[in-house]
Amino acid sequence: MELANIQQPQPTLTAFSVTGEQSMMLIPVLGAASVVAGPCLLAAAERTTGTTMAAGRSARTALTAGMSTATASLGWIGLLKLGATPIWVAWCWACALGCGLTLTDLRCRRLPFPMVAALAGGGAALLLFDAIAHGTWIRFGFACASMVTLLGLALLVQVCAPEHTGGGDTALYAALGIYLSWSGWDGLLRGLLIASGLTALVALAVALSSKRVNSRFPAGPPLIVGSLVSILLS
Repeated sequence: MELANIQQPQPTLTAFSVTGEQSMMLIPVLGAASVVAGPCLLAAAERTTGTTMAAGRSARTALTAGMSTATASLGWIGLLKLGATPIWVAWCWACALGCGLTLTDLRCRRLPFPMVAALAGGGAALLLFDAIAHGTWIRFGFACASMVTLLGLALLVQVCAPEHTGGGDTALYAALGIYLSWSGWDGLLRGLLIASGLTALVALAVALSSKRVNSRFPAGPPLIVGSLVSILLS
């Protein structure tokens, strides 16, 4: 696979523009999907971790509303940037699952495999749909190969330094890789740099605040945030 082929001006993350009329038509769809996403993500987080994320009706309502709002806001930002395409739907899927995984990691210090698998599988299915619709097979193949490669590298790191990374982090790197690599080498390398750099900054802040070099912290949220920021910069 040649780099030049990946960088050809095929449909990219920014190749589509969305008109005002399309935006207005998608507002109720995005709103309805976000309203449904909040409680579904909370239920998935609790079921996969076996932990109650919030006790009491008020706390659960606030948490659900917060996740729905976050999903809707990120979806709207993605619509303005990516346009009304299958890539945008993949972005919305990544944002929704990212919100759920952020919740589980902050609350339980866990990145449940079923949710990470849903993040990767849903992204792969939507990118496959884009490949069928627009012929972006080289991009799809590169994205899948990157995901497998990142999984292998992350597993190697986990074996060599099990005290610094867990299975959830390993799977998350691979799942995020399929989204980051859709833009080619530039998107993949930039995404890994931003996500890993943000995670390193969080690790440094935690170490300074706790005055312990080996302080443990949830690495999932900075990895997810860094990856989403990188996608918007593609």
